[in-house]
Amino acid sequence: RRGTLVMINFSQRNLGSNDAPLIRSAILTNPQLAVLKLGYNNLGNVGANLIAEAIHVGGGLIMRRSGAVGGGDSQSQQLPLQQQQQQYRHHPSLSVLDLGFNNVGDEGCTSLANLAVARNPSLATLYLSGNAVGEAGALALADVIAAGCGLTSLHLTANRICAKGVKGLMRSIAEFDVTMQMAQQDRENRMALEEEKKKRVMKSNNGNHTARGRGGEGGEEQDAILDSLELGDGDDGPDDFARLSGFKCIKELHLGGTNMESTGCLSVSNMLLTNLSLRVLCLSDNGLNDQDLSLFSQSISRNRQLPLETLRLSFNKLTCVGVETLMNAIWGSKTLREIKLDNNQIRDRGAQLAAVVLTSVELEVLDMGFNRLTIVGIKALMKSLAENCSLLTLTLSGNVLDTNASKAVSYALAYNKTIQKLYVDHCSLSYAAQRHIAAGIVSNSKLALRVMSGFPLGAISVTLGLPGAMENWTNEQVLKFIRVMWDRTRHEREDASSGEMTSTIGAPEAPVNATSVNSTEKEEPKSGPSDPATVVAAAKGAFEALGDAGGALLLTEEPQRAISDTSPMVSSDAVMLEKTPSGTVRVPSLNEYPHEHFHTSSHETAPLDTSVSHASHASVDSLCTANGKSCPETPVDPEAKKRNMEWLRLHYRSLNEIIQLPYVYADLLQLYRYFYSSGEVDDEDSVHDGMPPPGPGFNLGTAPSPTPQKMSGLQRKISYRGLDIIAGGKSSMTIPSSNFSHASESSSKRRPMSEDESMQPPANKRARSGKPRIDYFPRLKAQVESCLSSSKQTKALILLRQLKFVETTMFQGSNPYCDQSLQVEPNEPTALDAEIILIDMI
Repeated sequence: RRGTLVMINFSQRNLGSNDAPLIRSAILTNPQLAVLKLGYNNLGNVGANLIAEAIHVGGGLIMRRSGAVGGGDSQSQQLPLQQQQQQYRHHPSLSVLDLGFNNVGDEGCTSLANLAVARNPSLATLYLSGNAVGEAGALALADVIAAGCGLTSLHLTANRICAKGVKGLMRSIAEFDVTMQMAQQDRENRMALEEEKKKRVMKSNNGNHTARGRGGEGGEEQDAILDSLELGDGDDGPDDFARLSGFKCIKELHLGGTNMESTGCLSVSNMLLTNLSLRVLCLSDNGLNDQDLSLFSQSISRNRQLPLETLRLSFNKLTCVGVETLMNAIWGSKTLREIKLDNNQIRDRGAQLAAVVLTSVELEVLDMGFNRLTIVGIKALMKSLAENCSLLTLTLSGNVLDTNASKAVSYALAYNKTIQKLYVDHCSLSYAAQRHIAAGIVSNSKLALRVMSGFPLGAISVTLGLPGAMENWTNEQVLKFIRVMWDRTRHEREDASSGEMTSTIGAPEAPVNATSVNSTEKEEPKSGPSDPATVVAAAKGAFEALGDAGGALLLTEEPQRAISDTSPMVSSDAVMLEKTPSGTVRVPSLNEYPHEHFHTSSHETAPLDTSVSHASHASVDSLCTANGKSCPETPVDPEAKKRNMEWLRLHYRSLNEIIQLPYVYADLLQLYRYFYSSGEVDDEDSVHDGMPPPGPGFNLGTAPSPTPQKMSGLQRKISYRGLDIIAGGKSSMTIPSSNFSHASESSSKRRPMSEDESMQPPANKRARSGKPRIDYFPRLKAQVESCLSSSKQTKALILLRQLKFVETTMFQGSNPYCDQSLQVEPNEPTALDAEIILIDMI
């Protein structure tokens, strides 16, 4: 099917201008295409011209008569066809276009501006960073912005547009923003005037009825009032706000490395005086000094309605003098959330000023890296950080942290409850300094830290008495273990306190004094560092609860980078995404397209072959091709294939709904233990709470111990809500035993067997195997372990949930975990069937 693609990502595919016609065809044949990522190729001006033309005509042709524009009289409608004007609609859906680092110059930028951007309400993000755009290209963009367009995010970083290009852009942005403000004000005035007219008419009608009761003298007065109100009938046409409907003001502006210098910065400052839309502004690497920053700060302080949220001033020539003017300007800001001042010369005085601002501005990101800070500036920042409740990311990289400075960092990390990312790279941390920082982290029972760089936290934590297995863990694993550790400790304390309360029920009443009541109300742990003995005991208990597979289960999702840090869209494994008729978005499968769509010439398809390798595609004749990888196909019986397709048709919606379930770490832990344990379970073994009992700690590829471990406090909190939904909405999710018979047919007690029966094998049982369940699905096992090793824990959970759903619904009354060499009934599903279904869905 053509026309269903919503996202194409061909970044870093070594595409050239010869591949531009294929991209143009993709744009024209996919009206739902919303994201087109082509960064880090070499399309050049030729490719930019073709893409701009495709966007310009992508919405189809509009036929308009030259005399009927704005008129509509019958005489103009009788004009000959030769006088009709041809006008094209822009592509109706494309909102993100990434052409960064493609060697696009002024010619290509001008084509994009005139054809793709001009008066196009759909295109919202244009990413042109790292190209060869100069003044001419910037001025072409400025012209179309002034006339109106849908752009809200413009990326021109690392383009030498210089001061003249920046000046033209700032003038156009300021003019259009003022135009929108005036149009909005005019709309509000019109609405107020119409409201006033309605009130006056109603008032006059009431007066007219009263006058008629007295003899009808009010009729002439009413006519006079209505005549006066009809004077404004000429203003009933569309106002400026309606004319600009669909057009938007620039909200994100990235001008780093544009060589604007002082003249360009002055233009930016003048633009900020009247702007009411800009939220993100990047002026990094432009050689700005304290005087430039002083003028910039004056504009911010004079325009208190500016909704600025992110300000990046990295790699300039700023000192504490300019930073002081900036901090005075942003003092008390209600919108500012991010400031980057790294790679400047602000030193300790600038750090002290930033620490003071943290008390009045709810900053979430602060970057003070490579600013030659010493113990004085570090102490000021850390004292403010210890009490701060808003900061999420702090960068101190490139500043030397000696033992005293590291003690200050340790103090802040032991008390802070909100910071999630800390970067201390290239800080010359000694062994003692690393131990101080690690001690502050592990002793914080309310730790929120998720990302930390600068030194291996696991190896240092082992020297503080934590389990030795943590030495080879990543920092993200260690931090997640610390959070799980303290979470488990809190649950145990809650259980202990609830147990004490229940034990007192029925006991003789004792005299109550105020001191005992106050002591019970203050059992919540105080903020601050815990003592070393408590830390070591908590770590030991949490590690024993996780078992031998704890390191793999503590893998975290890789932190997502902000949109403005890279290309406009977060990178995805999928090269293309399409929208199905039901409205869901998925990776397209090539087996759904007719063969003739792919029988093109070799010179046309060769450039794109590497990019399509990531897309999920299956063979037309078989369902066994796995996600575009060269997996050997297993011959499939036609009847089994038909049966699998029928099963998938019935349960496809349920499998898709599983993807939408929220991530629950407890579900992953439970499913991991289930599938990595053996399928050899005795019939009389009961299944508690509708789930298999979590097996003991085991290594991959080895059978578990025959004696189950005792349930720990960490496992007590496992939630089965998501797994219950997987089971199809049943009140209790029954997991089959080794022969997968219904729970109602099994019994907890064995009946005595007769002598004849004991001599014959059970009718519905097969030989059992001691290998883990997941080994019966080798390709799915490879997918799960690949996701876990690459920190894609959510994808691993989706696969295991889908596999559990297939196991529960497909293998009712049969056992897939058996020796494959045994004869199987013709209509009985096997593990291979389940694997084929799920692999082809990926």
